[in-house]
Amino acid sequence: MSRMIAVGQRAFVTAMTGVGAESVRCESPAEFDEALRRLAVQAAEPLAASAPEAVAAFRRRSQAALLTLPLLPSEQHPSLEEVRRLVEQATGANLI
Repeated sequence: MSRMIAVGQRAFVTAMTGVGAESVRCESPAEFDEALRRLAVQAAEPLAASAPEAVAAFRRRSQAALLTLPLLPSEQHPSLEEVRRLVEQATGANLI
């Protein structure tokens, strides 16, 4: 059975622990990259956005999904932009 593991800053992983996730706390892009080398994860979006090379490398070497979740409401969410790009690529239209 798959495990849900949250990777990110303390507040993020604490919240995700409340819904049953295991947690891996990391505060820097280097720590984030190391965590991704070991896990299939749900990650804090701000940290994932600061380490795009680590995200790309994880996706190349793993069949597991890497989900980035926003921490705060904002105008821009890199993960939403990625979903928009994938939907447009798949359907030929921007449906989001």
